[in-house]
Amino acid sequence: MTHRISTFVTAFALAGLAVFLGILQALVIAPDARALTGAGHGPGYLSSDGWWLGTYRMDDGRQGFCLNAGKPSPTGHGLDYAEASALGWYTPQQAASLAYISRSWAGTGDQLTAAAGQIATWLVAGLNGHSPEEVAARAGADAGRVLARAHEMVDEAARRGSNAVRADTVIELAETGPGRVRVELTVMRPSGSDLIAPGGHLARVTLAGASFGDGSTTAEVPTGTDVEIMPTATDASVTVSAHAEFSALPYGDRMLVAVPHDDAQAVLIAVPATAEAHAEASATGPSPLPFQPVVATVTSTAVAAPGAAVHDRLTVTVDTEDGLLPSWGVRATDDGFEPVDATVESTLHGPFDDPIVESAAVPEGSPVVCVVETAVNGTGEYETPECTLPAAGYYVWTERIDPAAVEPDAGGERIRPWQSAFGIASEITLVAAPAQTPPAQLAATGDDSGPRALALAGSLVVVGCTIVAIGHIGMRRVRRPTHRRA
Repeated sequence: MTHRISTFVTAFALAGLAVFLGILQALVIAPDARALTGAGHGPGYLSSDGWWLGTYRMDDGRQGFCLNAGKPSPTGHGLDYAEASALGWYTPQQAASLAYISRSWAGTGDQLTAAAGQIATWLVAGLNGHSPEEVAARAGADAGRVLARAHEMVDEAARRGSNAVRADTVIELAETGPGRVRVELTVMRPSGSDLIAPGGHLARVTLAGASFGDGSTTAEVPTGTDVEIMPTATDASVTVSAHAEFSALPYGDRMLVAVPHDDAQAVLIAVPATAEAHAEASATGPSPLPFQPVVATVTSTAVAAPGAAVHDRLTVTVDTEDGLLPSWGVRATDDGFEPVDATVESTLHGPFDDPIVESAAVPEGSPVVCVVETAVNGTGEYETPECTLPAAGYYVWTERIDPAAVEPDAGGERIRPWQSAFGIASEITLVAAPAQTPPAQLAATGDDSGPRALALAGSLVVVGCTIVAIGHIGMRRVRRPTHRRA
């Protein structure tokens, strides 16, 4: 029994504490911690029979509209500030409209606006059995104008009031050139979502991994507007993020209410636009920087015979000068990033009778043996397909990379063209003609071996056992006497 009683007492005490804390939370003192007192009237009208229509002031200088029609004036009463969301007095539609009214007109210094705003507040919060015309009559000769303006305010608050606001940020990276950042602002109204028109507000956007056109990483970006950004990293793939923030937005249903300690009107206090919205986004994509392939080449053989096959050895690198990607480019795929595929076109020129002289371009009319292609997808060593050398002479390779051979969405727009010079020494192959022996001599001797005689203008010279005939310039074979056994 004792245990049960103590448990009950403990539970009761905890429940009481929770209620007490809830009341304290509901009566959160927003501007400062001191108690308030209703100080008197703001702008408005005092009827001939002593009824007030307009705003009321607190002793801290703030003013607002009464919320509880029919209750005593807040003047002279103690009050505390509380966030309306903690009070739970109003529906989302009412909260949206009352918050709009407080932001728009509760701080007015105009007499007619103050009177119309008070009626508009009661039209939303409740008139407690009074008619709008009855209340408007307190404005005397201005009653008609005040009431008409009050109805306009209620209609406007119903259309433009809101319960929340949301920011969204989008980043898109381009295959080449700048990407873009865009910030959208959506207002959540009781009637539905409302996308704010382009340029309606400015977002403060901070970038990471990119910069704006002026080189800065922070800028004021109009809503609904594409703003160019350029990635700053020099990796093959880049990641860019953006943080957008708005402050002092005139949206949402935040209201500050001065709640009386006793039986009196609560006051809807004028508050400035205080809504905030934040959004972040990031994107990863191929670096938009162009890359410049460079190919160093060496032919597979410097000397060959007719009919031999020859190929070219390629060493592929990239240029690292400013403004270029210092590595081989990549492209985006469903599985991540892959190197861009490029094609090296190799041409074997020849045969030429004379030694080849280096030049920047291929001489016009140069003969071509074959054209072969080699797929490359990064820096490193490659070999071209073979070509057959048809005849004696000099041959030389040239190479080029044409970005047009690669589709733009496969990275072709980021490849810079490359062309080798003509006649590079490491690319030249000499094909020598085989030694020729006159057919008649082969028929007489049966082979082309044995001593040779040099014929020079009608003389014979004996060198050792070899007879050299000097007459006309030429070589002829002289058979050495042979001895056969009987």
